[in-house]
Amino acid sequence: MDALSLLRSPDGSVSLSRTQAALAFLVCCGVVGWQAYKGTLSDVTFGLFFGFATAGYIGAKKIATDKITAEKKIDAGVNK
Repeated sequence: MDALSLLRSPDGSVSLSRTQAALAFLVCCGVVGWQAYKGTLSDVTFGLFFGFATAGYIGAKKIATDKITAEKKIDAGVNK
């Protein structure tokens, strides 16, 4: 698996939204890393960075789980 496969959509083309999200994450990591290196990283900045990074992961997992659950209900013939 190459690095560009993370940025590709299911149809194989490069996804602009995934590319923007990856670039934003790298920039934020750079800013937080630089502030930590310089000794100016505040608890609020780190907390916001950690919170948004974690919330994005948890949100994606929730969406994937809800989708799988809905598909299983459809396969079982259960209405909502």
